[in-house]
Amino acid sequence: MDAIAHGVRESSSRIGTWLRAHVRPAPAVPAADAARLDAAARELGLVLPGDLRAWWELTGVSAGFWLPGEFAPTGLEEALETREIWLLVAEESAGEGAGESASEGAVEETFLPGFMPIALSPGGDGLLVDLRSGEWQGAVFLWDHERQGLGTPLWEGVGSMLADIADALASGTPALTWHEGLGGPENPVVATVDESRELGWKPAWI
Repeated sequence: MDAIAHGVRESSSRIGTWLRAHVRPAPAVPAADAARLDAAARELGLVLPGDLRAWWELTGVSAGFWLPGEFAPTGLEEALETREIWLLVAEESAGEGAGESASEGAVEETFLPGFMPIALSPGGDGLLVDLRSGEWQGAVFLWDHERQGLGTPLWEGVGSMLADIADALASGTPALTWHEGLGGPENPVVATVDESRELGWKPAWI
């Protein structure tokens, strides 16, 4: 196991241990094997980052809404289905081929083929990984279906996201401080658990 996969597995294990001890159980995200991930990458003509591949290969990842912002992780198949739907919506909204020439780092007004959803909220927003080449290749961004545009990355990658959340859950410290350090608009948050054993995230700085 390489260092990236090891880090993903360790962080995910820490998160899973904390969730089992503190919140109500949830179904698991379906895992994907290496062959299916390879086939998906070939079909898309995209390179899947090692940390994303490692996460999607794991078994037992909670499908509950445990990521900051009330997001639930998707498995590979749900991510591919969501991607296709969002691309169709983008085509209907902006016309055939809209946004295809946008470069990494530009302000996107539509969902692009180089984006891969990795988590969804009940309100229709998502977390996505930017698979295009450039400074933020592999970074995790918020996709707001009303505001659109990528803005400032939330985390440098899936591995960084999982490590940040694992630390925040275990120690009660804020998540998203790296994003704040870049001048991003999202507030750092700390985890809370209510009487119903539901996990929530509240602003760290009040």
